[in-house]
Amino acid sequence: MRVSLRGMGSALGRGHARHALVGGGCLLLAALAYYAAVGGHRPAYVVETVTTGARTAQPAATTPTPVVFAPQLPERDADVEQAGDRIAEAEVYLKKRQGAAALAALARARRAASHAIESRQRGAAHRDALAAALKELDTVERTIEHGNYEDARRQLVALDKSLDRPDF
Repeated sequence: MRVSLRGMGSALGRGHARHALVGGGCLLLAALAYYAAVGGHRPAYVVETVTTGARTAQPAATTPTPVVFAPQLPERDADVEQAGDRIAEAEVYLKKRQGAAALAALARARRAASHAIESRQRGAAHRDALAAALKELDTVERTIEHGNYEDARRQLVALDKSLDRPDF
C-alpha cells in the first residue's frame, strides 16, 4: 500500500488556491461596497449669502488737479547729437570686436564734432569742451589701433556720457 504523496500535495495546493481566490474576491467586493457607500457619495453644494451692514456715506471724491510741468531742456544741437550717435555706434562695433568699423564710426563722430565747433552758435566754453572731446577721440583711436578694444570702449562710454550732460 503505497500512497503517493505527490497526488496529495497537489490536491492540498488546489484547495488553498481556491480559498485564496474566494477570500480575495470577498475583499474586492467589500472594498467596492465601501466605496459605493462612502466614497461615491458627494455632499450637496451649499450656497451661502453674506449681507453686510449699510455703508456710511462717504464724501464726494475730489478730482485731483493735474500737474503741469514744462522741463527746461537745453536747445537741441544736431551736430553734437550726431557725434554722440556715432560714438555709440563705435561702442557697438567695439563690443563686437570690429576695429575697422569702429574707426570709421569715430571718423564720422570727428566730422560731426568739428562741424559743431565751427558753427558760431556756441560759446567759448562749449567749443573748449568739444575740442577736449576731439582730443579724447584721438586717444581712443590710438587705443583701437593697438587692439585694446575693451579699454577703448570704456573710454568711449565715458566720452558719450560727458556729451549727454544737459549743460553741454
